[in-house]
Amino acid sequence: MSEHINEFSHFLRNKRNISKNTSSAYISDIIAFYKYIQETYKKDILSVTKTMILTYMLDMQKKSKNAATVSRSLSSIKSFYNFMEERGDIIKNPSNTIHAPRIDRKLPEFLTADEIDKLLELPDINSIKGYRDKTMLELMYSTGIKVSELLDLKTRDYNPSSESLSINKKNNTRRVPVGSQAKQYLETYLSERRKDLINADTGDTMFVNLSGTHMSRQGFWKILRQYAKGAGIKRRITPQIIRNSFVVHLLQNGADINTLQILFGQNSISAIQMYLKTQEKHTFEIYRKSHPRA
Repeated sequence: MSEHINEFSHFLRNKRNISKNTSSAYISDIIAFYKYIQETYKKDILSVTKTMILTYMLDMQKKSKNAATVSRSLSSIKSFYNFMEERGDIIKNPSNTIHAPRIDRKLPEFLTADEIDKLLELPDINSIKGYRDKTMLELMYSTGIKVSELLDLKTRDYNPSSESLSINKKNNTRRVPVGSQAKQYLETYLSERRKDLINADTGDTMFVNLSGTHMSRQGFWKILRQYAKGAGIKRRITPQIIRNSFVVHLLQNGADINTLQILFGQNSISAIQMYLKTQEKHTFEIYRKSHPRA
């Protein structure tokens, strides 16, 4: 890997308020771009021109990469060359005037309240694994946190007096309330059930796998898919869909945008507006069914 990419990676890890997953995605994009430049043009990464970047984007599109993937890759490239320009390694960012392809954003997928109920009823709370799974699912739906945030939780992040969780990121902590049902399972899990999963190497990680070590996102997705299948949910389900359901159900019950931004940890109004469009679609469907002259 190029020395410059290594330096950019170090910068992302230590200087910017972004998650480990986002940082990894940036570097993965830059490495793929660098490989293309070397194979196609036999050029160093600092000798890249605007035309080379445009050609790379066209190549991605020819390989059936969707607009969102191409746009994200361009964003990574722009960030890399901004970093190089600020350091004085290049005179001008070659990607400055390149615009990302238009993304037709789909409405967020979500589960109905009935589907959520079926999903949450499935874990066998008489078993250690089932109780852990039940607690994780209840907590995720109750708080709307990301799967990475769920799996990074420490036991100290739960405050029983305020019935809330601290979600910690680089240079930023937000607190989210825990609903009554999730609270019940979480407190019992922490006080009685977690001890049957942990070992000397566990530390204070809140949720661990059956070996007592940190659970991977892939491990959680596998658990989620198994319960979704058992609940009779035919479509593809991901942790993000649980998170989407949290937002949509709050909107359906009258939550305002400011509250959602705080709970969801999402500063972008445009991101929240996508959920408002989901609610708008739901409202129009009710109108079509209910109005005598619709």
